[in-house]
Amino acid sequence: MYRVEIHVHTTASDGRDEPGIVVRAAARLGLKALAITDHNTFKGSIIASRESNGDILIIYGNEVRSSRGDVLLLCPAPIQAGVWRGMDPWRLREVADEWGCILVAAHPYHVGRSSVGGLMREPGLFDAVEVWNPRSVPVFNIPAMIHARRLGSPATSGSDAHVIEELGTAPILMEWAPSSVDDVLDAIRRGRVRPTYRLPGPRAYIAAASWAIRRRLKRFLEQ
Repeated sequence: MYRVEIHVHTTASDGRDEPGIVVRAAARLGLKALAITDHNTFKGSIIASRESNGDILIIYGNEVRSSRGDVLLLCPAPIQAGVWRGMDPWRLREVADEWGCILVAAHPYHVGRSSVGGLMREPGLFDAVEVWNPRSVPVFNIPAMIHARRLGSPATSGSDAHVIEELGTAPILMEWAPSSVDDVLDAIRRGRVRPTYRLPGPRAYIAAASWAIRRRLKRFLEQ
């Protein structure tokens, strides 16, 4: 099985590590493809693509804080569509269709996070559902699992890594080595990937908690 990471953050939004560092760490882990999904921007994945030496496919990603919750926009190329933050989900669907991208409902039922919740039941809106996100209480993933099973929606997982110690915790699995970004996106769209259900180890928890404290302290001091 080949591992693909589709939910990662860098210094282009609220992650600790530079995109180039994340790319090199992903290659060392043996990941076959990587989506940098910084909040409301493709900047992280654009830099990651420049930093990649061809050892790993770079998917252009953007975790959009839509008007109804967080949505992963995964694309074969970076796109411009105005202001991402607050975009209507159906407008986001139009953008995805126009540019050959896919939409994944990110951590859709996680309490305390910007989640789309019941919007997932809208026919044709999302290409897949993130059924496992390890950065919250694990039980919050259960409603997404139930939804995907009942409606037959393609299921994904994502580490939602904000520090490289979390990278590769919960990648999706493909039975063949992806040859292109479109290959990965099509496999997700067709439900030909498998989610993984793992939690970060102690080292990753400590690194993530340390980074969260540092970020909050920095914001407090800047006020």
